[in-house]
Amino acid sequence: MQIFIVEDQVVQRDKLIEMANELISEHDYPFELNPVTEPVAILNEIKKFDPPNIYFLDIDLQSHKSGIDFALEIRELDVHGYIIFITSLTDKLYEIVEQYITPAAYVIKHESNILLSKSDIAFALQSVSGREKLRESTDIYTFMVGADEERLPYDDILYFETIPRTKKITLYTRNGIYTIVDFLKNVKESLSGHSQFSGVNSYLVNLNNVVSIDRKNGVIILVDDIKIHAGRRVINTIYKQFQELNRP
Repeated sequence: MQIFIVEDQVVQRDKLIEMANELISEHDYPFELNPVTEPVAILNEIKKFDPPNIYFLDIDLQSHKSGIDFALEIRELDVHGYIIFITSLTDKLYEIVEQYITPAAYVIKHESNILLSKSDIAFALQSVSGREKLRESTDIYTFMVGADEERLPYDDILYFETIPRTKKITLYTRNGIYTIVDFLKNVKESLSGHSQFSGVNSYLVNLNNVVSIDRKNGVIILVDDIKIHAGRRVINTIYKQFQELNRP
């Protein structure tokens, strides 16, 4: 997991890098500091790495874009990324909430006591590490709907479907329907270690909730009599994986 640091005050940035490196070594976190620090370059660099990643971001950037504007651009590229805001102005926190950025944590600049800033950074990295361990070790799917984090057991997921010509997905569950701002390929990657999810074209189906597949008529029948009507390639691919999953 990459750590990007966006802080235009060189002294502050160098100190933040030093403290982050110390904490990574002390706790053996699986994080790596990325050398790219220029905002526009970071937006290109993000695309090289699997999400989510970590972003320490100064709210008060002295550039043509505010830190909050830049955070919104990051959120477009890394929907589940961990944004950690750096600020000396606590009143800015209300503006963040209004923008629906949902940061993972805050680091307050304590000019007179650098150790207090380090404790904020330590808390932020510990929080990210804990959330990642939980995400990887439990059969819970975590996603954002607006400013809210939703958590669903895998067993409740029926299927995902791309919304054409948008960066959005519809998630169908046993208890409701959600619209997620993300690409289906990112969801497929995040669930790639779970064999019950079968993805092809614009679908990702939970095979554990498939009751039967009518290949002749091109219909996947799920629990609660939910039906997916799809083309031959989708039907054949999911049928094959469904058979493999349920093979004695």
